[in-house]
Amino acid sequence: MGIFLYKAAVAALLVQSPQPAQPVQTDSVRAGLWARVAADSTDGPAWLELGRAYLQRGADYHTHKKPVTVDTAWAHATLDTAQLAFERAARWSAGTRTADSARVYRVYVFGEWAYVDWEAAGSAAATLTWHMLPEGLRLPPVLEELGENLLRACPHQGMLFTAGEEDTQAAWYLRFSRGLRPDLVIVPFDRWRGDSVLRNRVLRELRTRDPSLRALSQSRAVCASMGFERPPDERAVKWNKRPLVWVTGRETKADRVPAQDFVFAALRLAVDEHETWTAPVTAIYRRATSNVGALCKAFDTFGLESEIGCR
Repeated sequence: MGIFLYKAAVAALLVQSPQPAQPVQTDSVRAGLWARVAADSTDGPAWLELGRAYLQRGADYHTHKKPVTVDTAWAHATLDTAQLAFERAARWSAGTRTADSARVYRVYVFGEWAYVDWEAAGSAAATLTWHMLPEGLRLPPVLEELGENLLRACPHQGMLFTAGEEDTQAAWYLRFSRGLRPDLVIVPFDRWRGDSVLRNRVLRELRTRDPSLRALSQSRAVCASMGFERPPDERAVKWNKRPLVWVTGRETKADRVPAQDFVFAALRLAVDEHETWTAPVTAIYRRATSNVGALCKAFDTFGLESEIGCR
């Protein structure tokens, strides 16, 4: 009860207290959602959208527009509010897509909490935060499978740049919560470019100073998820096409996983059951097969060639 009351107080505080300047339209959207849940506390879809609004607000924290201080307390409180909203969305929408999405976003909140802690205290702190994830709270199998496939595709001691929400959170979850491929550094590329605090923290952990892809690739393999339409900075570095990722830098033949060794059983099940997360995962795999045709044999094994666009 005490934890519930504390989180409720946090939510009220975030609504009532002065906060960093936000676009008026964004403020009005959040205010409208608060009005909806105030009128009907069992409105699961409204709680879901409110959680997403605060999840995005937590991500906005990493623009670090206040250079004097890095307000981790505000960032954590914002994400606490998102988590509270997702918990209520799942509770009041049981058995629906809203509830399914809310459970996934609850895992995403842990990813964002860990991101804040990574910036503040290093990757070990991020790992500790991920270990607080409740045992029964997991990503759906299709996202877990995506994360595992991406991590398998990246060479030993490599650095994996992710493109969007799905590939980032899936890779983080498998790396930090499930302990898969602890040798990899996984960073969303837009945050690498836009978040100097995170970038400087990672550079210190890598014991280097130059953030350019050309410099990074001189000492390790650098991977880019095929969540990207094109690999980052392709004019500055030479990328090689591999199953599910582009790779530049130090790579050995022993690092390469044959295309037919990747597994897509969870995607087959997700397609059959029309799961919510099928479409974004399929989009990544479609791009992968358009770049590495040998993957089609693996998808054919699971009867997915038409869904992925293989001929």
